Amino acid sequence: MDSEQDVARAATDLARYALACHAAGKQIKREDLRESVMSGLKARSFKTVLDAASRRLEETFGLRLVALPAHERQLADVSGNDTQQSKPVARWVLQSALSDAARERLEPVQGDTDAATLGFAAAVLSLVFVNNMSIANDQLVLYVRRLGPPKCVLPPSEAHGDGMASYTTDAQLESAAQAAIGYLVKQRFLDKLSAHGAAGARQGISDTQASQAPDAGEPDAGMEYTWGPQAKVMFEPLDMARFIAAMTGADCTPDFVKTIGRACGRNINAAEPA
Repeated sequence: MDSEQDVARAATDLARYALACHAAGKQIKREDLRESVMSGLKARSFKTVLDAASRRLEETFGLRLVALPAHERQLADVSGNDTQQSKPVARWVLQSALSDAARERLEPVQGDTDAATLGFAAAVLSLVFVNNMSIANDQLVLYVRRLGPPKCVLPPSEAHGDGMASYTTDAQLESAAQAAIGYLVKQRFLDKLSAHGAAGARQGISDTQASQAPDAGEPDAGMEYTWGPQAKVMFEPLDMARFIAAMTGADCTPDFVKTIGRACGRNINAAEPA
């Protein structure tokens, strides 16, 4: 057995490492923890150290360590049987542990690029959210064209001028929209689903523990999109309802939240009045 002192030291090191990863936008990988933070500790101490580090982060910074959800992908063999298999947690990220009331008042400090990226991601995710958590590629491309993705989510070859108004051909608009969607897939905000498997994702998007390679690939006409792992840890359903209310100029009343809940296919509990 590892001593309490060794476990406490490792928990402190893990908390510091997690904060560094969070600041750099990196995931916390199991193999990295074993090689650095928990080197010399027995494997059975892993969960103890993880839990202790999460408690320290929550008490001091209002953050907690959470397992990064698996990608959404429907995998079936030729007989039609589901071949999804649960795998040990291999990656973690930091998630806000603040109360709903505190999150509502929070005004995060962000640079222009981070704000533009997150704002664009939230806008796209809200469209998926109110479409029963799954949206066809063609429809999403149309929405992204109307939104006008910021330059920060586009490769240099796709970033023309200032905004979508600077694109002179329909082909340029289409290519830029698809590149922006590909960026959201690569950053794990969106997951690609085959159209025939999307119905299953609508029913159990939060619980699916399938695996998906982190390759964004190219948007495909036969694909649909749903929330990816990063979206699930960054956006609470109630926060998304508030975002939609703010973007549409509506009051985020309990009735509005219920309406959004019906649109996304899940129950969203409205916060109690302060």
